[in-house]
Amino acid sequence: MLENLGAESGMVMKKAAFSFPVRPFRDFLLLLLWGGSILWLSSRGTLALYLHPSIQPYTLGAGVFLLVLAAFATRGILIKETKGGETHHSAHDHSCCSHGEHHDHGHHVEHEGHEYSHDEGNGFSSLIVKTLLLLLPLAMIYAGTGTKFSISTVQNRGIVQDLANLPAAKPSNESAKAATATLSNPSSPAMPIQIIDLLYAVQMPSYREEFEGKQVEMTGQFVPLTTGNPKGDRFQAIRLFITCCAADAKPVGVTVRYHGSLKVPEMGWIKITGIPTFPMEGGRRAAVLEAIKVEECAAPDEPFVY
Repeated sequence: MLENLGAESGMVMKKAAFSFPVRPFRDFLLLLLWGGSILWLSSRGTLALYLHPSIQPYTLGAGVFLLVLAAFATRGILIKETKGGETHHSAHDHSCCSHGEHHDHGHHVEHEGHEYSHDEGNGFSSLIVKTLLLLLPLAMIYAGTGTKFSISTVQNRGIVQDLANLPAAKPSNESAKAATATLSNPSSPAMPIQIIDLLYAVQMPSYREEFEGKQVEMTGQFVPLTTGNPKGDRFQAIRLFITCCAADAKPVGVTVRYHGSLKVPEMGWIKITGIPTFPMEGGRRAAVLEAIKVEECAAPDEPFVY
């Protein structure tokens, strides 16, 4: 009889070991981490590194909503713990009242407890894998690799030089203002432009006239030009254009002709001063920036263009 009671007590303690609400606690931590991270990125002004400006307010709202859900998740944890305690006491009372039952019954319950432990072990492994997958994007963000694209990524996605492939593209506001200022004051310094502006000018003669013969300044990432470069004096300057977020980034680029020597790593950031030209090449009009000066520079605060 005492032996049977000891076996049932061991089974109860074994079940009690799994009574901690692991899944609700995991959900609470994930909601807290994601919501807190979104608000932290927003407070630092770095959401622009990952998202188009038009959807950043909605993302901020989602971060607040996740924190509210995390607060509600704490209630679920407390309820689970309370039920777990009640179940433990109920099982203990049952074992005390049934200590006179047959020993085979105790053996059967112990076997069921063993199966329960085995199932929980498999479920726990699956829970860990799913949790790691949900934490992976956050790990990339905190490691600073969420917005870094290698030369292989650019080559695989292909450099876009035709705005027909970017229906959402528009000329930058900065370039329009700078072009107006330059036309009204010819002695002003080189006007800042974006790569997307030169691609836009290829298709619009009226817009193209604002750049021809004028000195401009442009920032981009250096990509060597291995084909169609017989004199070795050309390379491509690219920026990553996003429609929604960093995941859909497409490299856009223009050809730069420079007769000086360059010691810039692939995908390194450069500032180019030069004069835009729009020659016919291969039966199509193209944008070629005749560079006067090319110098390495730091990455801009917003690496993407929209």
